[in-house]
Amino acid sequence: MRHDVQGRAGLLEILSWARPHDSDIERAFCREFLDKVPGMTKDGYGNRMLSIGVRPRIIWSCHIDTVAARGGRQNVDVDAKGIARLQNGKAGMCLGADDGAGIWIMLNMIAARRPGLYIFHRGEERGCLGSRWIMRNTPHLLEGVDAAIAFDRAGYGDVITHQSHGRTCSDAFAASMATALNALGPDLQYAPDNTGVFTDTNEYAGAIPECSNLSVGYHGQHGPRETLDIAHCERLLAAMVKLDSDQLVIERDPLDPAHDRWGWGYPSERDDLADAVAEYPMTAARILEECGVTLEDFQIALWADEEAGYRPLMAS
Repeated sequence: MRHDVQGRAGLLEILSWARPHDSDIERAFCREFLDKVPGMTKDGYGNRMLSIGVRPRIIWSCHIDTVAARGGRQNVDVDAKGIARLQNGKAGMCLGADDGAGIWIMLNMIAARRPGLYIFHRGEERGCLGSRWIMRNTPHLLEGVDAAIAFDRAGYGDVITHQSHGRTCSDAFAASMATALNALGPDLQYAPDNTGVFTDTNEYAGAIPECSNLSVGYHGQHGPRETLDIAHCERLLAAMVKLDSDQLVIERDPLDPAHDRWGWGYPSERDDLADAVAEYPMTAARILEECGVTLEDFQIALWADEEAGYRPLMAS
């Protein structure tokens, strides 16, 4: 069976699959939605990719996995305002618009034959495992690429300039992307934003000049109350299939050590939160569990902290 991903029905079908990393349901999802797309390939880690055009200079990025504690099918409702959410969401569940929305947008861009290198990453929610694998094992894939743009940001209007602990995208690039999208969609209101966390494009910031992340309309990600504004997804897709990427300004030098680096948050706020967690550990554990965070997730975050400085847990 090949699933039709066009239209709202296609998006809702994608959201109906809860697909934890390296689960049987994730593998089945890849077979049904990705592997049947003509020209789709996979690398040694299982990242799926497809190239359109001669030597494309832009990577379009999303990730396959969700933070759901268990894989399987789930029921999704859409209200009168076009907001999708889970039916009877419980702890350990999530809608999976992070990043089902990105998958849907990219599959429809492929169907429209928009130029670019499309990468459907595995293991983003486990610490950007798929993109890290590419950086370590097939970095030649990134040669000649000017920009890597993820469809994996909450909200409605962010073009991310900073991720993890530094700048990954120039203000000029972000402004040019925002201007182009807003011109193509009268109801779109994108603008540069420097409050990004991390997603797969962050891993490419040392090799690719412009690495960003676009808001796709979800909110409350990683938990049972996650929602997705379907109309926003549709407006963004309509703009993306018309986007002239030659308008985008490429300015950042990924090899320049002078680009700014920063730590996360204000120390006083983080200290206050740490004090609250220390005083009420069971409440903190319950909140993490309700957001779908497992002990393994926490251990991976500790590993990432030691490897590369502080990286916010399980965020996009």
